[in-house]
Amino acid sequence: MRISGLIFILFLFFVNLAQADDDSADLGTIVVEASRSNDTAGQMNKDVSIITSQDIANSPAKTLPELLSSIPGVYGTITGNLHDTGVSMGGFGVTSVSNVLVLVDGRRLNEPDLSGADLSLIDLNTVDHIEVIQGAGTVLYGDNAVGGVINIVTKKGQANTKPSITLSSEVDSYKGTKEGVEVSGGLPLWTYQFNYDRQQSNDYRTFDNYWANDFSTQLTYNPTDIFGVDFSEGYHLDRYRLPGGLTIGDYFSSFYGTTFNGIDSVGRTGSEQTGGSLSINSTSDSHFDVTPHMKFDAGTSQVDLSLFTSARKRLTNSDFPASPELGEESLNYETDSYEFQPKLIVSTPLGEHLDNKLTAGYDYIYNDEDRRFYSAGNPEEVVFSTEASHGVYLLDELTVDEKWLLNAGARGEWADYVFNQTQQTAVKFDRSDTTEGYDGGLGYKYNPDSKVFVDYAHTYRLPNIDEFFQSPYYSFGTEVPAAANTGLSYQVGNQYQLGIKDQSFKDIHLGFTATEAQYKNEIFFDPATGFNTNYNGRTRHYSEEADAAVDLFNKKIEPFANITFQQAEFVKGEYSGNELPYVPPILANAGITFYPLAGLSTSFTTHFVGKEFEDGDDANAEPKLKRYDTVDWNIKYDFKNVELWLTLKNIFDTQYYTYAVTAGPGDSSAPGDDSYYPAPGRNIEAGIRLKF
Repeated sequence: MRISGLIFILFLFFVNLAQADDDSADLGTIVVEASRSNDTAGQMNKDVSIITSQDIANSPAKTLPELLSSIPGVYGTITGNLHDTGVSMGGFGVTSVSNVLVLVDGRRLNEPDLSGADLSLIDLNTVDHIEVIQGAGTVLYGDNAVGGVINIVTKKGQANTKPSITLSSEVDSYKGTKEGVEVSGGLPLWTYQFNYDRQQSNDYRTFDNYWANDFSTQLTYNPTDIFGVDFSEGYHLDRYRLPGGLTIGDYFSSFYGTTFNGIDSVGRTGSEQTGGSLSINSTSDSHFDVTPHMKFDAGTSQVDLSLFTSARKRLTNSDFPASPELGEESLNYETDSYEFQPKLIVSTPLGEHLDNKLTAGYDYIYNDEDRRFYSAGNPEEVVFSTEASHGVYLLDELTVDEKWLLNAGARGEWADYVFNQTQQTAVKFDRSDTTEGYDGGLGYKYNPDSKVFVDYAHTYRLPNIDEFFQSPYYSFGTEVPAAANTGLSYQVGNQYQLGIKDQSFKDIHLGFTATEAQYKNEIFFDPATGFNTNYNGRTRHYSEEADAAVDLFNKKIEPFANITFQQAEFVKGEYSGNELPYVPPILANAGITFYPLAGLSTSFTTHFVGKEFEDGDDANAEPKLKRYDTVDWNIKYDFKNVELWLTLKNIFDTQYYTYAVTAGPGDSSAPGDDSYYPAPGRNIEAGIRLKF
């Protein structure tokens, strides 16, 4: 793979040294907010992908994981209903929840614990575009940004526009409905955007119910050309059930009568527990953000000063009324999060052919989580935990002759943890960690819309609060009590990236990126012990990503394709030579969009995922999950103020699993008891939007 990638990048570099046509599109004209320095994609020595509003409109994807899966190297999954979702990058598999940072307008969506980012909080109807930075964002964002950064940019009103109202309605094959209203507009000094969505679905499996309400508001106030304030507020409320995984016997028994090896049949769409749902859950999540900002000239320099402040409150309740081990159980979380992030950008021309941009900032992030666990006949477990982190970063960028791009940055971060368990076994301890990250890159724009770049990053990842302090859980009917992992270390690594983004020919977009990283003390859940721990050796992650897109016949036909080869393995240590589980070695996407008539578009897309080991199978002792590919079709028609769309997903009714996990800690001998999460078969979605 390395040789093929090197040949590809050299071929593009030497063949396309010629200047692009004068009317070709500028590379990365959208300012990448995730850059934190007002850079475009063409100014960054990183692999950056942008999913535009037009991409979202033409895609058959109606959820964030589906949409993100179209990006090279990104693997999004839905293992149950919309609440049970995830996204993998950088070859991290299941630990991507802690190694991939998800932002919404710059606000962290990641939880301070192992639950990661809740993608169900974001409805695609509210999204303007999505920025995906492959590779480390440690210097700019610190914790969680090892494998990549995803920034979801929501819609905002436009100044001096009349009020507009958009009504939408959707239905799907699983008795799902969704209704929404959007109000947008702007005055000379004010802009506003309001969204409300209500949805419910029975989904495709027994007891897989989902219901949610979402409100969001975006306001901007710009009284002068120098000063302005951005406001954002949102509230999410949902109720849902998770039916659990199926064993091989649960599924295949439908082919052998009512039982298979003594196991009652529940079918591919059934629940692991036929008598009732494994869990009944609810979540409420609210946030309020305010960002005053100033932009002014100071001599020959341009100064941009902002002060992002955010408050978020999240309540999660899970009830297990029919636990097969111990009867009734419940788990409740209350998390309060605060962010305070002043940032300064100073852009200064140093000469006729030299420009400098300096970005400096301070990040304060505070999380307070109260966790309560109850099981029938036992005292309530109560754990109070807090995490307060401080990060200071500096990034300097030089542009020489508008062709050479140089960047160097550093970050220091320190975090304080406090844990206090007041019931059952009383445990109280505190912990402090201090670490740093570095980044340096060099790029060359061999024509205005094309570049080749290299980048080095020294990364880190701090433990989550429930990796330091694990909640009690049950294994084969036996309670494993809460435990304090006081000896857990933070994860560090070195990452190297080489890439090219080419548009030397007007309507041809090409890209290639190779990334290699090695990590020490990688934090993972060890199935042999049942605890979160540091791997006693090293892990190595390597990937090659290639993508191509073409605009034909004045953009009437737009084919695209991308492929990712990735390898993640244990190096030295207990599992030396084994593959990291839940990391498919090949990911591929291809599709074509047609615009046969004004207002009419239709697209076909296919998605391929290679074989991968189950979650928890670090020993690589069980068979891999089979590879699969799906094909989707989408058609959309715009006529005046009406938009109609229809999507047929999984046209060929491919039966596959998006996720599977081993039966229990240290158990790799009974794959028949492992849990498998089947994906939907062929299904239809349709909708209408009316704009006034």
